Amino acid sequence: MYTIVRREVFSDTTFLWEVMVPDVAKSAQPGHFVMVRMHEGSERIPLTVADFDRDKGTITMVIQSLGKTTLEMRDHYKEGDRFADFVGPLGMPQQVSRVGHVVLVGGGLGVAPIYPQLRAFKNAGNRTTGIIGFRNKDLVFWEDRFNEFCDKLIVCTDDGSYGTPGFVTSVLKDVLERDQPDLVIAIGPLPMMNACVETTRPYGVKTMVSLNAIMVDGTGMCGSCRVSVGGKVKFACVDGPDFDGHLVDFKELVLRQRRFKGQESQASEDYAHVCHVEKVLFEQNKHNYKKYKDLSPHAVKMPERDALERSRNFKEVNLGYSMHDALEEAERCIMCTKPVCIAGCPVSIDIPRFIRHLLVRDLDGALGVINESNLFPSVCGRVCPQESQCEAQCIIGKNKNIKMEPVAIGRLERFVGDNARAPKARPPSFGRELGRVAIVGSGPSGLAVAADLARYGCDVTVFEALHVIGGVLQYGIPSFRLPRDIISREVENLKGMGVKFETNKVIGKTFSIAQLMGEMDYDAVFVGAGAGAPSFLGIPGEFAGQVYSANEFLTRVNLMGGDKFPYLDTPITLGQSVIVIGAGNTAMDCLRVAKRLGAPTVRCVYRRSETEAPARIEEIRHAKEEGIEFFFLHTPVEILTDAEGNVRGMKVQKMMLGEPDEKGRRKPVPLDEFVELECDTAIYALGTKANPIVTQSTQGLGLNQWGYIIADPATQATTLPGVFAGGDIVTGAATVILAMGAGRRAARSIGAYLQSGKQKWPVTQEDADAFAPPPALGGPAPTGTRSESRP
Repeated sequence: MYTIVRREVFSDTTFLWEVMVPDVAKSAQPGHFVMVRMHEGSERIPLTVADFDRDKGTITMVIQSLGKTTLEMRDHYKEGDRFADFVGPLGMPQQVSRVGHVVLVGGGLGVAPIYPQLRAFKNAGNRTTGIIGFRNKDLVFWEDRFNEFCDKLIVCTDDGSYGTPGFVTSVLKDVLERDQPDLVIAIGPLPMMNACVETTRPYGVKTMVSLNAIMVDGTGMCGSCRVSVGGKVKFACVDGPDFDGHLVDFKELVLRQRRFKGQESQASEDYAHVCHVEKVLFEQNKHNYKKYKDLSPHAVKMPERDALERSRNFKEVNLGYSMHDALEEAERCIMCTKPVCIAGCPVSIDIPRFIRHLLVRDLDGALGVINESNLFPSVCGRVCPQESQCEAQCIIGKNKNIKMEPVAIGRLERFVGDNARAPKARPPSFGRELGRVAIVGSGPSGLAVAADLARYGCDVTVFEALHVIGGVLQYGIPSFRLPRDIISREVENLKGMGVKFETNKVIGKTFSIAQLMGEMDYDAVFVGAGAGAPSFLGIPGEFAGQVYSANEFLTRVNLMGGDKFPYLDTPITLGQSVIVIGAGNTAMDCLRVAKRLGAPTVRCVYRRSETEAPARIEEIRHAKEEGIEFFFLHTPVEILTDAEGNVRGMKVQKMMLGEPDEKGRRKPVPLDEFVELECDTAIYALGTKANPIVTQSTQGLGLNQWGYIIADPATQATTLPGVFAGGDIVTGAATVILAMGAGRRAARSIGAYLQSGKQKWPVTQEDADAFAPPPALGGPAPTGTRSESRP
């Protein structure tokens, strides 16, 4: 990083930077230029050296804010700020010698880079005449500096408001006629240098010009800066930038300089829009800043892999927004005064605030806002049912007068999680440890509670029964919905925060909860073991060998690599036809995995209609596109087997919908009509029930009639002091984000319990609300803290 040690403003558009670069200053000569880049994603731009100080180790540049990058340099960088890259010195220095009378002509911004050449020619013993031109008096700068090294200095202004009225070429012609020089050097805009060259041509006076052509690398690699000089191709970055102007093909050069004019205008317009949004949302803190008529009625579609292609592999289906997509969708958020979408999020992400950062291209700031509530945006952005949570509460989607789709919050969350630069995770430092906490299970609730407790200053250890971290994220969700590298990245982040993981530890078998809180000296335990145990119907034939539970089927593939058998050791067999019972997200996963394993016919059997299906609408659509057949309003009554006990089909009974049940869903009513469907394999995806391993081994732990742990819904405190629980082991099968929400509530409650010295039980919601996490000592700020002011 490079530091701006001095910043000086000459006008609304012209400013000076003096940058600390000792190595460059040591080698810089008049005529050199440098390449600078502000930050990741910004362009490299060439800037001519206006001055250098070898003793101080600085390079001075005078910059005119014309395009997006130079506008950003003007508006967002101040003295003391640092930027990413500074390369140089580049190009060939001006050949300075004693030639006699040298006229140096600077036009506008060209006044700055011609200054070190003036000084060098004067110090070489030449007589110097300086001609510097500006549009008006307010733009004049460095007149005093030029006076020091000029035998004669003429200042021109186009409008006549100061000095000699008119263009520099008029004054140059006058000098040529009265006191003909031996050498002319002209630096400024291309039209000005071209005019100077044509002015001197009749007099036969050598005229050097500095060509600040379009460049990408500035080191001779790309050829973007090529110019025709004397009929030969030259590269401004290595052969120049100073050339004999009488040999330069200016017409060709002007055309090349216009190559990206349209894109430059687009970038400037985009920058102006960002500045406007920044002013309105950050400085003025406006809400409801857009009218409905200005919004697109439809959310930006998620790019997807082709259905036929994806049905044959496990590559991710949803490809994610591009930057253009994300910004277009973010523009649909009106920043409403009362953002009810936050209440719809189980972990209470400040959704408008992260979108506000996204709108001004501050992806890191957007991630910081999300991380205040959720350290796993790339996971949640992929698998959470936002359409029934935050997006269901979006005010533009709920407007009854205008039919509009809600803002695609989940897609934006995923985009930020995938594309922002997450800060390197480090363990926070505290004066003393808040306490030691054991977490049972590394699924969503366990990871969420671990993240928050680590930020509170707890010594956290997660015990996982399987050989990998992630729980249901690993064994339950296929990689085409949740790539494994995303899970690994989030787990590594937790490890960086100081969370410890122990795999192959079955709590209730390897250790009991009593052992964790006794001989192993943990102060509190959180149980997030998941529901786990599969459900069956109890119909004839379901004990045949080709009948799987969804858990077994998905674990064999997702966790053990059954799709790669025999190259990996865990087998899976399907046959030619598969039926999956159920229509939740897990059922959709089973259906789509079976299709990817090569089963020609894959069917879904569900006793209610498609409207009542609990799976996400997107998942059902994807399954249909991939060739899955659906038998809604059918329920299995028997799995048919052959003489050898192998599955040969399924007998299903047709249903109709009756009155709504206690959950509001219409009850399926059987009809006296049956159908036999051919199949080789049946998969039960009917939800799960409580896994008894932890609960049976823990005396005094309160359970409900279904075997789930009884926990306070506000604090996640159980009937055992110091023991908390959350996720599916409490609620039954639910969503990833609901489990994470329980983990976050538990973390605050555990913090309150430990902060009280473990004296009060049960922890109340008031206790949890009053909990104040201890401040970290020095070091990096906890993940998620960001200033609301833009850099």
